[in-house]
Amino acid sequence: MSILSGCLSAADNDRLGAQLAATDARIPGCIDAAGITGQYRVRTEFLGHGAGAIVLRTVQPGQNVTDRQAAQATSCINA
Repeated sequence: MSILSGCLSAADNDRLGAQLAATDARIPGCIDAAGITGQYRVRTEFLGHGAGAIVLRTVQPGQNVTDRQAAQATSCINA
């Protein structure tokens, strides 16, 4: 968050921190629901800037994660 602090107010930082915490809390259940076992990678993106910025988490396809599983988990996490 400190990287973004130059373009965000304290309220924006708090809001994005809450979004990160909410998506973090959903990750384990969404990974299980998608049937992913073993290691997986989740990418975090910040879309927009300032008051309009939002957090997007993306599960990456890989050795233990099919494209379908990644899409399902990503959709669940960001719901």
